[in-house]
Parts: sequence; C-alpha cells; structure tokens
Amino acid sequence: MTVILPLTTIGVILIFSLALSIAFKRFGLNPVLGFIVSGFLLGPVGLGFLNPTDELVIAFGEMGLFVLLFYLGIELSFKEFMRSGSTAIGLALADMTGLVVLGFLLSTALGFSFLFSIVIALMLTASSSAIVGKFILDHKLLDQYSAKTALAILILQDFLGILLLVFVTSLSSKGSTLELAMTALVFAITSFVVVHRLSKIVEDWMSKHGLGETEITLYALGVGLVVATLASVLGLATALGAYFAGFALSETRSGEKIKKKIDFLREFFFLFFFVGFGTTLFFNHELERVVFPGIDTLLFVAGFGLVLVVLSVIGHGIAFRFFGPFFGFAQKDSTQAALLLTPLGEFVVIIATAAAPALIASESGLLAPIAFLLILLSLISFQPLYSKMQWHESLFSRIPTFGKITLPK
Repeated sequence: MTVILPLTTIGVILIFSLALSIAFKRFGLNPVLGFIVSGFLLGPVGLGFLNPTDELVIAFGEMGLFVLLFYLGIELSFKEFMRSGSTAIGLALADMTGLVVLGFLLSTALGFSFLFSIVIALMLTASSSAIVGKFILDHKLLDQYSAKTALAILILQDFLGILLLVFVTSLSSKGSTLELAMTALVFAITSFVVVHRLSKIVEDWMSKHGLGETEITLYALGVGLVVATLASVLGLATALGAYFAGFALSETRSGEKIKKKIDFLREFFFLFFFVGFGTTLFFNHELERVVFPGIDTLLFVAGFGLVLVVLSVIGHGIAFRFFGPFFGFAQKDSTQAALLLTPLGEFVVIIATAAAPALIASESGLLAPIAFLLILLSLISFQPLYSKMQWHESLFSRIPTFGKITLPK
C-alpha cells in the first residue's frame, strides 16, 4: 500500500482547488464554489483522496474556522461599529429579523426541528461582505448612500450573526438557556477587555525592545488560540473566543498591521476550510461513510434551497421598502441596498460547520448540501437581479412604507 505524505496531500489540494477556483471565476462565479467542489471531487464521493475523518482535514478545518473568525473580528473595529449609526443598526435589525422569521417559519412548516430551523434562518442573514464589497468597488458605487449603508449593515450582520451562532450552537451543552446567555455575555466582555488591555502593554513592551510586526502578529494569533480554547472549556463555541480576541486586537495600534500580516494566512486556511467542507457533502459522520439520499430527498433539498433564496430576496425587499424611508432612503436607494445584500457567502458555510454537531444526524447531513445550494443559487441570481433593478423596484413599490423620507446628512 502506498503511503501518501501530508505534504503531498497539501500540494494536491492546493493545485487542484486553485485550478478549479480559477475556472469558476472565469465563468463569473465566486472562487469559494471552486474550493467546495474541489473538496467534493477529492472527497469520498469522488476520488476518495480525502476523507472528512482524516486528521489533516479535521485539523485544517478547525484552524481555518479559527483564522476566518479571528480575521472577521480584527476587521471590525469598535469605532467603525459605533460609527455605523442608527440607520445601519435599525435596518440591519429589521432586515435580519424578517429573514429569520421567514426562514424559521418555512423550516418548521416542513417539519424540521426548532434548532435546525433557527440554523437555516441564520443562514439567510449571511450575506457575503467580501463579494458585496468587491462588487461595490468594481462598479464604483462607494460614494452612493445606499452602497455605504449596505456595507455598514454587512459589518453589523457579521457581528450580530456570530453572537447568534455562538448562542445557538452552544444550546446542546448542559445548563439553562439563561446561564448560557450570561456565560457567553460575561466571557465576551471579559475577553475583549483583558485582551485589549494586555495587548496594549505587550505592544508597548515590544516597541521598546525593537520587536516588529512579525512578533506582534505571532502574539496576536497565540492570544486568539488561547481565548478560543478558554471558550471551549466554558462550554461555549470556540468561535466566540476567536472572534472577540480579534475584535479586541483591532483596537490596538498594531491592529491594521496584524490584519495585513495574517491576510495570506487567512487565504491559505480559507481554501482548506472550504475544501474540507466540500468533503462533507453527503457524508454521514455517525456511519463514517457516504450515504446518498434518494432522488426524492435530492429534489426536496434543491427545491428547499431555491425557495430559501427566493425568500431571502423577498425578505430584503420588504424590509428596505417598508423601513427604508424612515431612515432616509428613496425608493431607488432601498432597492439597490436590498439587492446588494443578495449574495450569500462564506458565513453560510461557517454556520453550517459550527451547527452540524449540535443537530441530529438526519438533519445534520442536510446542512452541507443546503449551504452549498444557498451560496450557488444566490450568486447566480445576483447579477441578473441587479441588472433588472427596475423590475424589483416596481414590484416592491406596492408595499406600504413606514415613516417619511428624510434626506441623509
């Protein structure tokens, strides 16, 4: 039997997934889809080169999730969060509430459990900051009020989404809901304050002794891993520790330098995280083998994913049409902002990966294909919807509005 060395495995994953992601990009699709399909083809369903139970796949998956959430935290500074203002906060809450309600009602109506329905509902709020941000820059929309507000809403959705995700995925641990909520809140505040103050001391000490960006970045990653581990010890998701450690470090003088230093590391583990996710498509962790659903189940999952994407478009449209004027949006601005939130991205996979262990096997196995379909269908539909903005505007103009339009300052 030929033994494949870990370095060989890593090399094959890099070359194969990079080639496929470039091919997807050439067709106008997000490279993330290429990474996921690479995992699917290299995994037990395809070539059998990778297995979700392989130690290498598990280790890279865990590290990938940590780096992604740590980066998300460090990317969001407290000052930016506060600067988003009442407009972004109000619209983000209205939009997320509407999507959660729609997703939850559909899932429960189809007979899914309470926890699964909440997880699906959270997926609908996971618009891709990276995809939307790049689209806004490429189309030179950054000076438009609606585009700026959409970006601020995405930042807030990431922040609120991680808090909801941590709460939901920790429900399977022992203890009451109130105890869990209090533990998570105290841990989040404590980790933010301690890491922030400690990092300022360490930062000053390193600067005094001539140490540079590399040392402070290594320190930052070390602190993030320690805080993530402490969260796990307390029965919370490691995501909470990773996120708030990064959030605290974003407020140090070296925050931007750390972010730039780990940018390549993020891209590297970003690839492996999604490849690992691709190997889990149709894989049953209890049986440790691939279990193909029947054709009726496949058709149901495809239809369910399509309906969810349609609901997300409707949810965004209603929220912005109804509440937009109250926050100073004209009808066209409301339409544009709503459509900019259509693409679902990497956070859908993060939610699916983190929530899967808390669900029963029959529902857990559906999460990966549903997550993949949500990203695929929302990305495919985004460009046509945006190019036909007037149709969207005409359709949702029939919905009554809340409040009067006031011009933004």
